[in-house]
Amino acid sequence: MRKSLIITGAVAAALLATGLTGDRWAAATAADRLADRIRCAAGLPEPPDVSLGGIPFLTQLARGTFTKVQVTADSVAVGRFHAGLTATARTVRTAGGSVRAASLTATANLAYDELGYDGAGRLRMTTTAQLLGRSVPVVVHASTEISGSALVVRPVEVEIPAVGIRIPAAQLGDKAQPRTITLPALPAGLTYREVTPAEDGLRITAGGEGLAMTGKNSTGDQDCEGGRR
Repeated sequence: MRKSLIITGAVAAALLATGLTGDRWAAATAADRLADRIRCAAGLPEPPDVSLGGIPFLTQLARGTFTKVQVTADSVAVGRFHAGLTATARTVRTAGGSVRAASLTATANLAYDELGYDGAGRLRMTTTAQLLGRSVPVVVHASTEISGSALVVRPVEVEIPAVGIRIPAAQLGDKAQPRTITLPALPAGLTYREVTPAEDGLRITAGGEGLAMTGKNSTGDQDCEGGRR
């Protein structure tokens, strides 16, 4: 009896493992195909990493509803910048040529170029100013915020290393006015939500709920049907 139970348990475990392996293979294959379509449609140099969450995947495929779809790309054009991008869509439904998502959150990480991070949650910008008839290095510490579809950079403190002083930016009057930078337009249903200076770059987050996409896009998606073989 005991041997019979052991054998039965082993067979059940083997069948379950086979089923899960097949399910994960199907998910990986679907993710590869989706990655190729995104690469082609977005003009990316390499396919992004795509993961399809939720188990079992085949049940989700049959229903046309996916628990979670996550896309990560290293270099995506964001206006005149390039950024790493991570996008997560939840409760994604496909039917009749349309795609709907209960929610989508996307975070772009823009690497610093002329700018930097001051270690206190603000941007660090180096420039020059006239002091006693001389041009001296000046470090501006600035906060960031989202205002509609624009990024607002607001000077908070000004540091003059040559004389070892740091003063509130407000003491500079008009020279410390905030700078407004228009951000790239987002697809319908998405809005900019947050901007966070971090050690590895400036993180800009956008999101939306109840999103719907139908038909072919304007990037020539009809030419992106091939996928990896």
